[in-house]
Amino acid sequence: MARSLPRRPLNRRGVALLVVLLLVMLLSIIVWSLQRDVLREVLVASNVRDDLKAAYQAQMALVRGQAILRLDDKPDYDSLNEPWAQPTNWKGETFGNENSSETTAGKPPAIFITDEERKFNLLTLIRGNEAQRKAAAETLSRLIEICRRNDERLKLDGESKSVRRRNDDREVNTETLVKNLIKYLEERAREDSDKLEFTARENDKPDSRSIKKQSPYPMLTLGELRMIEGWSGKLLHGEPREVEGGSEEESRDYYDLNYQEQFEARKKSVESIDERSMDPQPIGILPFLTLYSTGVININTAPRELLLALNKDLTWDAVDRIITAREQARRDIETAEENGGTLPEDEPATANPDGTPAEEEDKASFRTQDLATFKAFVTRITGEEEGAVEGLTEEIFNAIKPLLTVRSRVFMIEAQGYSGKISKTFRAIYRRQGSNAQQPASAPAETTGGTSGGTSGGTSGGATGGTSGGASGGTSTDTGLPPETKITLTLLLLDEVEGR
Repeated sequence: MARSLPRRPLNRRGVALLVVLLLVMLLSIIVWSLQRDVLREVLVASNVRDDLKAAYQAQMALVRGQAILRLDDKPDYDSLNEPWAQPTNWKGETFGNENSSETTAGKPPAIFITDEERKFNLLTLIRGNEAQRKAAAETLSRLIEICRRNDERLKLDGESKSVRRRNDDREVNTETLVKNLIKYLEERAREDSDKLEFTARENDKPDSRSIKKQSPYPMLTLGELRMIEGWSGKLLHGEPREVEGGSEEESRDYYDLNYQEQFEARKKSVESIDERSMDPQPIGILPFLTLYSTGVININTAPRELLLALNKDLTWDAVDRIITAREQARRDIETAEENGGTLPEDEPATANPDGTPAEEEDKASFRTQDLATFKAFVTRITGEEEGAVEGLTEEIFNAIKPLLTVRSRVFMIEAQGYSGKISKTFRAIYRRQGSNAQQPASAPAETTGGTSGGTSGGTSGGATGGTSGGASGGTSTDTGLPPETKITLTLLLLDEVEGR
């Protein structure tokens, strides 16, 4: 009988090791998946935090802009010498973190304020009588030609007259651009408008498109100009420039920039508008256009291009004399020339009865009385009773006088806040009403326990911060806060841009 070999016991340690390895692998996958989800949630929370922080900073900058506009103590005129036209100072601000130093507090919000009365209102093309509409169309045509550098009156590159003619067949001619814009505005003004046809060039097939009416206004934002045939990005923002040693943004198209770079480009276009007036290259027309002004032009803030476009007979030299006169008192310039280029010494500043230094008077800006008559206007420019300005006649003055003012009533505040890689931009249009009358120094105004809670039409309340509620019966010098403002701001438009 055969003997059977004894059966060896199974070695279960190998199976246990395999099971452990499978469990470790499974746990690793679970841990990795959990870690990935946690990191994703952390990044989402960080983005939400940065987005909210950037929005708060931008809103804070808007409130600062409102305060600057409401504290204006010069009710009879507005000029580029006023605080609203100057860079905003954030020195000493920690943006909510009291323990932060100026180097660790983060990037301060950017803000710039512009008055809309320095621009041409496109809606004047369809408002008023036939003569007024025709004059507005002619002004816009001249402005386009000036921005394209096709106007014979331009004097660029210093003393030489260097007009750059493009002769580009792909460019839509100015007459067609104005006609297409007028047609768009007229159709948009109709409640039953739903389709439009545009023809940019002769013998071309009309371009039909739907423009469902969304508001009772003929045009809500200037961005709608891109919908009109011929109104290209190059016409609105200018062409990219290859600048040797310049920034990369200057050589890229405007729409290739991110929102933060676009904001800086718009801000630079406002701050360097006088410098660009001497540039022989075509410039964008968008900084000269608006939809929200009262229709008149503030001679104290209007750029050279717009002043030149007001009348076809107005010369470059005449406009240059006007800009020189508003920038500095003409007598000071003449005295400096007599003294070999040295400005006369400033007179010692006078003091108010309460001992505080008196604010220096702005002698350069035009006032209402300077626009009363042709003689007063010329006297203000030249500083001489019997002076004369070459290229400026009484006929030209009478033609442009109804279009001129010295006050700005509509302002745009554009603010951008930053946090991490996120930027948030708010653009607000306000109509300013009322004035802060100068109070007699002998009878200081008493605090009333707080400023008005808000402004009409949707502006944020308490833009100036308000006086202290416990300062009953005290003067404004007791608290160190500005007096109560009587100016109100009406919100016309609030546009929010999410940056990247």
